[in-house]
Amino acid sequence: MNETKKKEAREPLLQPPDVTNENTEEKTGVYQRRNEEKRVLIEYRGFSNIMAESYLDRIGYPRPPGWHAVFFYPDSNRPRTTIVVLLAVVLGVAWFVYRLG
Repeated sequence: MNETKKKEAREPLLQPPDVTNENTEEKTGVYQRRNEEKRVLIEYRGFSNIMAESYLDRIGYPRPPGWHAVFFYPDSNRPRTTIVVLLAVVLGVAWFVYRLG
C-alpha cells in the first residue's frame, strides 16, 4: 500500500477521541491483513465475495469503519437488492401457486 492510500485509510480511524497513532497503526495493519486474506480467498481458493466476507467475519477479522453487512458487495456492480427482489418473486409465486391449489 503506497503512502497516499495509507494516509487516506487512516483518516476515518483518527476520528474518535480515544484513538492514538499506535492503535491506528495496529488497526490499519489488521485491515490490510483482512484485505490480503480476502484477495487470497477470492483469487486462489475460488471464494465468491460473499463467501470470503462471511469467512473473514467468522474467523474474527473486524470490518473497516463504514463497511456494511456482507450483502453490500463493495467493488462489485451487482446491487444488493437483487437478493431481496429474487426472494420477493419466489415468495409471490409460491403464494400464487398456494392460492390456486
